[in-house]
Amino acid sequence: MRYLTYFDGPIDSDALRRTLERRFGIPPSAVYVGRLEDRPVTADRPVVVVTLPEGPGGFRWTLMGDRELAEATGLSELDLARVLAHELNLRALVDDGTNHPDRWILVARDGSHGPVIVDEDAANEGDLRIVYAEVPIPGEPDIRLRLNGYHGKEAPGAIR
Repeated sequence: MRYLTYFDGPIDSDALRRTLERRFGIPPSAVYVGRLEDRPVTADRPVVVVTLPEGPGGFRWTLMGDRELAEATGLSELDLARVLAHELNLRALVDDGTNHPDRWILVARDGSHGPVIVDEDAANEGDLRIVYAEVPIPGEPDIRLRLNGYHGKEAPGAIR
């Protein structure tokens, strides 16, 4: 998958389809929202797949896409997350491209973004919980910042 973006709240499927069609010409019929196991096998391959959360917790709505989404948008994973976070009024997490499973990029509702650390144990359970941000993120003025000497789970209290 070229695109694997996690959102912190319910994705309004109609608003997502409208946005993708208006901004990138992706037809609503090419956007599947639901559980992967419920998708009809005979259906055409969607350009965008959004899976529903299987439990409580943060950032459990998942948007996936591959080559077709890249061709339609011409955007990187981060830039598409910035557009969708702003349009859908949701926060998003995207992989930061490192080999560190606890490091992500948080995209705020206004499209601003920055590196964050998530709780690695919760992430292993499918629950991406932000512990702190590495740097200030303009659209997230209340997010806990990394304090010298604190790393990962040592930082008091996770942000959800």
